[in-house]
Amino acid sequence: EKESKKFQGTWTFESVEAGGQMLPVDQLKGLSLIFEGDKHTVKKGDEVVQAGTQKLDPSKSPKAIDVTMTEGPNKGTVMLGIYEVDGDTLKVCFDPEGKKRPTEFKSTADSGNFVNVHKRLKK
Repeated sequence: EKESKKFQGTWTFESVEAGGQMLPVDQLKGLSLIFEGDKHTVKKGDEVVQAGTQKLDPSKSPKAIDVTMTEGPNKGTVMLGIYEVDGDTLKVCFDPEGKKRPTEFKSTADSGNFVNVHKRLKK
């Protein structure tokens, strides 16, 4: 409960690395990540790109997060991930195929894992 409070609100996409490649910053413009309770939504402007629910396990090291996609291209997928919240910065790393939970915040060409860095949007 306390852990999920750290996520609440709106976050920007600072960087996205997938398959060992950084996504161009201009592709991240206008993207936002909104956490409400145990649900999250990724939007580009007002358009919903994807949505899902998340389950946190802060007792693991690194802390674990399971995301079940409910809308978007990965609908029905459970992505296994790890996360770290440091003040207003949220870092996540996921295996989008849900096969193996990452053990570090790293994306390599052969892993398919992606690493996102988000910043909390100040009201």
